[in-house]
Amino acid sequence: LPLNEITIPSYHFSHSLAHLSILIIPACSHILAPYHFFHSSCPFFASSACPSPMTSSTPLTTPSTSSQRPSQPQHHEQDHEQDHEQYRERPSNQPHDPPATPTEFPRTWLRSLLQRHSSNHPSLPPSLATKALVVAPMVDASDLPYRLLTRRHNANLCFTPMIHAKMFLTKPGYQKKFWKVGLDGGGTPPQDRPLIAQFCGHDKEILLRAMKLLERDVDGVDINCGCPQNIAKRGRYGAYLMEEQNGDLIVDIVRHLSANLNVPVSVKVRLLPSGVEDSLKLYERLVDAGAAMLTIHGRNRFNRQRMTGDSDWGAIRKVVELVGHRVPVIANGSISNMDDVRRCLEETGADGVMSSEAILEYPALFTETNVESTGWKRTGPGRVQMAQDYLDLCREFPPDEGGQGTGMKCVRAHLHRFLHRDLQFHVNVRDAVVRTLTMEEAQKAVDMVKEIQEREGHVVDDEKLSWYVRHRREWQEGWDGQDDASDGYAEEKKVASLNDEDDDGECCYCDGDAKDSAAVLFGNNAEEDDGDY
Repeated sequence: LPLNEITIPSYHFSHSLAHLSILIIPACSHILAPYHFFHSSCPFFASSACPSPMTSSTPLTTPSTSSQRPSQPQHHEQDHEQDHEQYRERPSNQPHDPPATPTEFPRTWLRSLLQRHSSNHPSLPPSLATKALVVAPMVDASDLPYRLLTRRHNANLCFTPMIHAKMFLTKPGYQKKFWKVGLDGGGTPPQDRPLIAQFCGHDKEILLRAMKLLERDVDGVDINCGCPQNIAKRGRYGAYLMEEQNGDLIVDIVRHLSANLNVPVSVKVRLLPSGVEDSLKLYERLVDAGAAMLTIHGRNRFNRQRMTGDSDWGAIRKVVELVGHRVPVIANGSISNMDDVRRCLEETGADGVMSSEAILEYPALFTETNVESTGWKRTGPGRVQMAQDYLDLCREFPPDEGGQGTGMKCVRAHLHRFLHRDLQFHVNVRDAVVRTLTMEEAQKAVDMVKEIQEREGHVVDDEKLSWYVRHRREWQEGWDGQDDASDGYAEEKKVASLNDEDDDGECCYCDGDAKDSAAVLFGNNAEEDDGDY
């Protein structure tokens, strides 16, 4: 757009032109260089208060424009473009004047996306072929090797770990752990699709800039409104974000993102502490603002750890009845096997289910194992085999590269969950897992468990979930300890003191009041300590 054709009141000139440069220029790479020249010579843009359009959407250290990206393999480029073209209803370079107009995606966008990738899951019954079987976004857990492991066992939609938007933009070391910006697919292989990237934050511009770096390589972006920990309260994200300004803040964020991104914007939410009716009002506002999908965790932020309780599927049903004709709704909570999946879909009418804690312990949860039709027997891989398969994937996709989150911390966390039952009774193995710092040490720990199981005549068919039910003895009426799992409770508390007693399975694996929380979450590198948690 020639500058002499822009009509702006003089007292708004600097602000408005900067706004236009941020919205228009990234979408129009062929005029990027002239605008950069103008920026460098214009006194309005020379001030630090008005960042250059060349740097406003990305860190200086990170290539992000399409001209800097390597060319993609033809099949991947075509598949990705077809995924988005089938439901894109607005030109990618269309500017938006405030108030922003949300991008609209048809109600069927998720179903179409799943159908395109259905050949990856031939064992799914026809009744579930278009239902989303989702792996939740989990810090230190939704890493690339783990996602690929769950996809082998019928998970047809995965989320990245929660990404802190501000740190992603400002901390190169942090960014590298999650994504290879500028590289085809962000460094993730083509089989890691469909994929939704989840971010946390409360500043709509920072969220937009962070999401822009990934939108070309994912099938959607998500806002974390589910984390219930105190660390999220201090950072103004998670479940607390829904309560700020009576919901006005998150609604404004959703409207801004949906108007300026070319992929669906979804929101993962909990119920409000004030009740279901208030929750429904907020959810409808989110959809009005442009949310293209809602994932409803049927608990509020007080329902955690030993106060978890059952997920309120009745509340999720009300959400489906209210907005389910407009956007897909995913049900989250109380999913431990495929019987639960089918019952939840029937009771809620949701478009899919999301699992977090149960699938963390057993990545083959979305297969017919430990269900009534198998006599509750485990017909899938045993827990040692699951741990071995995960380590093999870690060797193929090293844990210190993009998509891995926190490297060996992810590996330790997964081994703790996969082998939780064994760790309750074998202190030497537990210590080996806790102190694992290399892949070689991780392999030795798995080999130790394998030798013990062989010596004790372990039967895979008799395996049941252990870590998933660690809090259930506190709140579920009539729970009988599930095959004596409660016998190891005292030992479990020792493991918890070394690992994740405050683990909610979906957000942060540390006490919200812990000192140096960022270091606990993301490592001890001072470069990555944002101080914003």
